[in-house]
Amino acid sequence: MRLKILGTRGNILPSAPHYARHSGILVDGRLLLDLGEATYLRYRPQHIFITHLHPDHAAFLGTDVVTDAVIHVPEPTRRLPAARVISRPLQSGSYRIVPVPTVHSLKVRSVGYIVESGGRRVFYSSDLVSIERRYHRRLGRLDLVITEGSYMRRDGLVRADPASGRPFGHSGIPSLIEFFRAFTSRIVITHFGSWFYKDITASIKQIECLGDGVRIGAARDGLVIAV
Repeated sequence: MRLKILGTRGNILPSAPHYARHSGILVDGRLLLDLGEATYLRYRPQHIFITHLHPDHAAFLGTDVVTDAVIHVPEPTRRLPAARVISRPLQSGSYRIVPVPTVHSLKVRSVGYIVESGGRRVFYSSDLVSIERRYHRRLGRLDLVITEGSYMRRDGLVRADPASGRPFGHSGIPSLIEFFRAFTSRIVITHFGSWFYKDITASIKQIECLGDGVRIGAARDGLVIAV
């Protein structure tokens, strides 16, 4: 598989060259994981898979979009009534896409996606607190994990709903690496928070030093990854 990272900036004001666009990953020019910018439609993907209904992952929440692609979402939305709700694995040609429910927000559902093709397995999660244990078997062995970098501090920013006790927010990069290292030997961090832009060169080195036996890298807008 050939993956192109289209955008790496979280839902924040800071921006910089090569770290300016919102979430989007193009797989072999056919599948698009998240539509953080309406301009990504110029790649003419056949299927678009949205992780959750926040505007930096689903541009159609804030602007009208026109596309022939089939758009898959974790839950119905009035902004795009024709979108298909995905709750089980889907086959598209040689690709098998497996949704994995994730913990992130109290207000919207969220999923990560495993993309399988040619014996390779890639997992993409956007904003993330955790993945419940009952879904760990879906992950299995992964050739690559692409996950979020909103916070560098280990605990990230995770809160609990006073009424239900349910957690929401973002886990920190060290905690995410600690979790995903059980499933893969290669992790790419994207969706950067404000901390990253204070000193981008130093931030990249800080990410790369967290591997301890796992290959860790920082994404950038336009980065191409072969798996």
